[in-house]
Amino acid sequence: MKMTGTGISAAAAIPGHSAMGARCGQPLAADGREIVGVRQLLEWAFASECAQLDYDEVGEASGGVRPALDSCERVRQQLELGARQGEGVRVDRSFGRSLPHNDAEMVATVLRNSVRWSLAIEVASYARARRVPRWDLGPQRVVPVEWSKRNQLGVMGKATVCQTVSYWCRGRLRKRDELWVPVKLEPSTASVAAARRDYLEWWGALLDVWSVLRRLDLELFVVADAMPPMEPWKKRA
Repeated sequence: MKMTGTGISAAAAIPGHSAMGARCGQPLAADGREIVGVRQLLEWAFASECAQLDYDEVGEASGGVRPALDSCERVRQQLELGARQGEGVRVDRSFGRSLPHNDAEMVATVLRNSVRWSLAIEVASYARARRVPRWDLGPQRVVPVEWSKRNQLGVMGKATVCQTVSYWCRGRLRKRDELWVPVKLEPSTASVAAARRDYLEWWGALLDVWSVLRRLDLELFVVADAMPPMEPWKKRA
């Protein structure tokens, strides 16, 4: 039986890489690899490939950095452990999702070893959701500290006594309470500063990951210099 065809492209020859286009929709380099930024690469690894972070209790306790394991190595270790203990562990041959790509495992390993564990979890969570930390809490507005009960005029700010003044009226000393409504800024300046600090910490983690990934030879991607804006709240000229 003779089969004819137009052949297969170099991009399609790479496992998991579609010949219809780039994996993240970015331009391709001369060698067929896709040129992506570090945020796009993290989102591909954790959202599309479902890569996981491995918590190393020994390395975390000792303060050292130990290389993480890919999925194949974890499966092999489980098989060896089951064979040693006589538990008869067998490979699950049921239908399910495939293992993450080697590039995705490499990205997860770099993230795990580049920043502290809690920050790595946070960065991976944002990548899975394909979003960034919320730095824009909206414009600050003046609102009452407390609200009064609703009446026919609606809900008003709760007034309190500011001061008591004394004055003479028709030969008699009288007193009058002057009222005011305490107000505050919402969101508060502290909340805005905390949100921006969280964003800068996330951005710094991406910079640490980028500095390592740019030196690696990935199969599907070339890491570009593109980074998310460092301070998006600043107005550009």
